[in-house]
Amino acid sequence: MEAGRGRGGGEGVRTRDHLANVRTLLAFLRTGVVLLGLGLVIDKLGVLQHSAGALVGLPIAVAGWLVIGGALVRFLFQRRAIEGDDRRSFVIWDVAVVAFTGGAGLAVMLYLLLSA
Repeated sequence: MEAGRGRGGGEGVRTRDHLANVRTLLAFLRTGVVLLGLGLVIDKLGVLQHSAGALVGLPIAVAGWLVIGGALVRFLFQRRAIEGDDRRSFVIWDVAVVAFTGGAGLAVMLYLLLSA
């Protein structure tokens, strides 16, 4: 192992960190794909009455793409941090994605409850 790389503890720790980073990426990708699918189902299959499907489905699908894009950015930043001396955590980014996804879900639920 080269001096100054990673957070110490040997190659096993770095490998474990990379695998955890990939698992986190996959979890965010699953969330994004679910949002994409949900948005498309609402929009295309007319799950909601009248024209509300496009008003609700499209923003959910866009939120799915944003989560997928954000997951890739987070993965690449975290990968660079694992390989280098950077010991910063990206918890704020994760909290922002969770808050965004939860807020979007809450907005859709409120819209559906108020429009019923």
